[in-house]
Amino acid sequence: MTFPASHLSILGACLVAGCAWDIAKRRIPNIVTGAAALSGVVVQLVDKGGWSALSGLAAAVVSVALLYRPWVAGGLGGGDVKMAAAVAIWVGLGGMIRYAVAVAAAGGVVALIMYALSRKDVRQDIRTNLTLAALQQTLPSVETAKGGSTGQTDSSGRPSVPYGLAIAAGAAFALLT
Repeated sequence: MTFPASHLSILGACLVAGCAWDIAKRRIPNIVTGAAALSGVVVQLVDKGGWSALSGLAAAVVSVALLYRPWVAGGLGGGDVKMAAAVAIWVGLGGMIRYAVAVAAAGGVVALIMYALSRKDVRQDIRTNLTLAALQQTLPSVETAKGGSTGQTDSSGRPSVPYGLAIAAGAAFALLT
């Protein structure tokens, strides 16, 4: 563990609040991401010094840069991007690869669970879309939610993915292993 448990509990509380809100409303409030980011900078400064805090801020910039295109394409909500960046402050540049891989893997698991919760006809549409994309060697087309990302299903009835869960799992992996 790179930080004392008392300091990690601050991030833990932010992640629990963010996950609960994401599951219930499919959004993560700015107050939660702001608290995670601010506490990350403070903890980095107190525990490791100024260079570590700068590394954390740089990691947040890298995180936003990596997630910008998926956000613009509608595949990820703004709260997810902000929460990922806030956690990146805690992780720092040295842990970014570990964090990114863990978030991606956890995101796949969460997406599979949401796929399983989808209606049968929606699951068939998803399989057809993925098969066509594989045959054409292109990325699959993704229908984004109409009316914003606050609903729990998109316009086709496909459950949206509470990606805050994947971010929390990636944070736990990156900071506790």
